[in-house]
Amino acid sequence: MNAAATAHPPRPAAAARQQMRAQVAFVLYLLAAAAGITLPLVGGPLAVDLMLRTGSVIILAISWNLAANAGLISLGHSTFWGLGSYTALLIANRLGLPFVTSLIPAAAIGALVGSGLAVITGRLRGIYFAVATLALSEGLRVVSVMLPDLTGGSAGLYIDQALRPAPRLVAVATTMCAVMTALVAHLLSRTPFHYACRAMRNNEHASQMLGVNPLRFRIAVLALSGGIASLAGGINIWYTGFLDPDIGFDLHITILAQIGPILGGIHSLAGPIIGGMATIVISELSRIWLGEQGYSLLVYGVILVVSIMFMPHGIYGSLRRLAARRPRRPVPVRAREVAS
Repeated sequence: MNAAATAHPPRPAAAARQQMRAQVAFVLYLLAAAAGITLPLVGGPLAVDLMLRTGSVIILAISWNLAANAGLISLGHSTFWGLGSYTALLIANRLGLPFVTSLIPAAAIGALVGSGLAVITGRLRGIYFAVATLALSEGLRVVSVMLPDLTGGSAGLYIDQALRPAPRLVAVATTMCAVMTALVAHLLSRTPFHYACRAMRNNEHASQMLGVNPLRFRIAVLALSGGIASLAGGINIWYTGFLDPDIGFDLHITILAQIGPILGGIHSLAGPIIGGMATIVISELSRIWLGEQGYSLLVYGVILVVSIMFMPHGIYGSLRRLAARRPRRPVPVRAREVAS
């Protein structure tokens, strides 16, 4: 009998680390979701306002990122926000539907318009598709101004005050919708739908050789993206209580939808969430420190440009790269005795 050192196949350390990171991310997601839902209930009006705005930006960012994952860069996401806002307001005022019920047709109209946009722009790619979405948003703004009997025109409309819920309830609903939207994006990332969208983003013509029907997936992804963005607009109108064409189809909404994924990390799951929260934090801090809105927007834009220059993969991508560069401890080789 003599001793011999034989190396066992090492444990798949990479798979173990990936599983641990997934578990940590899941726990952090649950803690953030619980905190986001609880804060409007226990906090003051400022907490309610911040959580509603943060939840709305996160929903918009995830919605925009879903379309961007398929190579569809939208410059007119305010289209869906405005449609959802007007649908919820008009249905509430004319039919007396309560808060939660009005959100169903609001999301449905966004999904319907998104599907129609996918069919109409089926042959448009890149910047041509982006310009088409921008033109749609501006066109709907003009139409809403020209229909005062329906939309109130430039004078706008107020929602029925008797139907409005407490602001805390609206903020909690916004946070819950943000949590569910993130969950939907996570579940989609584990399906063939996600990989088909990635193939379309890389090369739509080549993706057809893999059996991907571009039009079918364009319809699906724009319907999903439009429905989610319209849901956010439908919720927001119950908080603000007033809507006019300039508010509903404001280009600022489109900018917010893009800033979140770009700042946090485009084409990722955590990026729109991190970017959405960072967007609100940066805008609030700059507004508080500088006071005047013009200066705060200027600082906000400078921070965004600097972030794009030095963090092209966003906050989430930069954190992942730093974690990958961290030296890891060597895995010890186990030995055992074997009979000669």
